[in-house]
Amino acid sequence: MASVSLDEEIESFEASASTIFAPLRIRPLRPGPFRSSLRATSAGDVAVARIKCAPCQVRRTPRLIGSRDRELVKVTMLTAGRGEVEQDGRRCVLTPGDLVNYDTDRPYQLNFPDPYDITVVAVPKSRLGGHVDTLATRSAVAVPTSRGVQRVVGGFFRTMTEVLGEDSSDFSGDAGRHLTDALVSMVISELAELRPEPGEDFADRVLAHCLARLGEPGLTVGSVARAHHVSVRYLHKLFAGRSMTLSAWIRRQRLERIRRDLADPGLADRTAAAIAARWGVLDATHLSRALKAEFGLTAAEIRRTTR
Repeated sequence: MASVSLDEEIESFEASASTIFAPLRIRPLRPGPFRSSLRATSAGDVAVARIKCAPCQVRRTPRLIGSRDRELVKVTMLTAGRGEVEQDGRRCVLTPGDLVNYDTDRPYQLNFPDPYDITVVAVPKSRLGGHVDTLATRSAVAVPTSRGVQRVVGGFFRTMTEVLGEDSSDFSGDAGRHLTDALVSMVISELAELRPEPGEDFADRVLAHCLARLGEPGLTVGSVARAHHVSVRYLHKLFAGRSMTLSAWIRRQRLERIRRDLADPGLADRTAAAIAARWGVLDATHLSRALKAEFGLTAAEIRRTTR
């Protein structure tokens, strides 16, 4: 039997994970053999996977995000190992039993410094209704499953982990769909109703306010401050500990949506300026330069890569 090279092993794992969820890049964190196992199934439009893998970094970069990708919220439970999740300027550390959600529409990074075992439930955004915006403000927040209702959610995940370790076909019938329906309802309810610290709670409300108004040209740090009856200085202080300022975050969110629309063949008849205006950017003079700096491609290059 021909041996499989390290590169082939990584590429195979990367291709499998990308097919089930959305395009990803995977990089091993230790030298030597790269061992991985991925068992996956679906129950209706919900994908469920158990992944056991050597230490690695998993990235969903801006260049990998395309308009044809499925729009998913991934809810993950770590059952062995350690992990870190980064998205939207937030970062959390996972220990066994912790849940976390992150969104395939926006860049994220997962780091697993040790061999790990996770169960992932990928839910289409269309299933989440009004919870989508709330969950967007809860990405990369670790949720322990050691107490209260979270213990029940954790029990569901552990059951799925055990079943996926035996026979994934058990999820293919009505029973599997009922199980995932119940799990989705419980998980979304828990994650959407988290009670963060007061400062974090206010910051999340600010981000939700901005997400709902990205298409308004007048959305600025000043307008956000006025809408929430606080000073601009207070907002700057509130976001000082994050990876980017509020102004930079608004700009990034707009550019991400402009890039996605430029890559959408269904919007090929719209000019780049019209698409930019749709997301609140009325002066498109420096748009291509901004896109190039953020994603490595100009507006014209983004359109060419999707033809």
